[in-house]
Amino acid sequence: MTLHRERALPAFGLMVTLVLSLVTISGSSFAQDNSQGRYRPEGRQIGLAAGREFDERVYEVRTYQPDVSSDAFAGAMVFYPLTLSFDLPNGAIAFVPGFRANAAMYEWWGPALASLGYTVFILETNSPTDTLAARADALIAAVDFIKSENQNPDAPIVNKIDPDKIAIMGHSMGGGASLAAAAELGNNIGAVIPLALYCCEPGQSFSGDYSNVSAPALVIASAVDEVAPPADHAKLVYDSIGSTKIYLELAEGDHMFVTNSGEEKSTLGRYVLAFLKDNLDGRNHLASITETDAEISTFLQD
Repeated sequence: MTLHRERALPAFGLMVTLVLSLVTISGSSFAQDNSQGRYRPEGRQIGLAAGREFDERVYEVRTYQPDVSSDAFAGAMVFYPLTLSFDLPNGAIAFVPGFRANAAMYEWWGPALASLGYTVFILETNSPTDTLAARADALIAAVDFIKSENQNPDAPIVNKIDPDKIAIMGHSMGGGASLAAAAELGNNIGAVIPLALYCCEPGQSFSGDYSNVSAPALVIASAVDEVAPPADHAKLVYDSIGSTKIYLELAEGDHMFVTNSGEEKSTLGRYVLAFLKDNLDGRNHLASITETDAEISTFLQD
């Protein structure tokens, strides 16, 4: 009889074997779920605070980078809630940056919104200097991309999104683009949120009309924005919107208050989350906070 002895792997060899095994098992899924907390903590804290205030379920957040084959935008950072297999699908948000900005400058929005159940697509434009029209095209294409990614069996968000609960957002020229896209998308979106919006292409004045926008709109501006003064941009555009609409003007904050460096993120996130919950999920959170916030200099609702 021949005895076969199995030799135990040394600790280093065992570790290498385990690592290689993990790499071999579904390498694509490990590449997709690359978060484990690797996102801006302030965004997460804003989401947690809103969840407590509004008595909403709070989710763990993960992130991945999808393969994008679109002529309208170059890529996306995706943040999504970690849901259970029996959970109902949630809403999704497409966000387009402002002129000369990139997706990473808005990273805090991902964990802030995903903490309360929304899958967030922060777009990378083809060029930082893309026109307003190109940014609008990016948002329109992103809505289709969200729906296709929801059907992608290799995506961690497959069947996790309710296609009837999609909203679009944008900052600066991206904010102006969000309204232009909303006019085209009609009932394909449930809300539009322009932030510190710049109305037009560089050097142009607003002479348009958004009376054909049907999605509920939340327009947020800063009273001291010198790049896009509200009287020439946000408020002027707001007056032309035909849908149910809300106008918020912060007392403080420069044109970049929407980005990671902004000091008004808590107020901003609170109002945006309340608006999304009200308009995508049938809540009534805005009514409880609009009378009490000293940081808001102007609040209009039509």
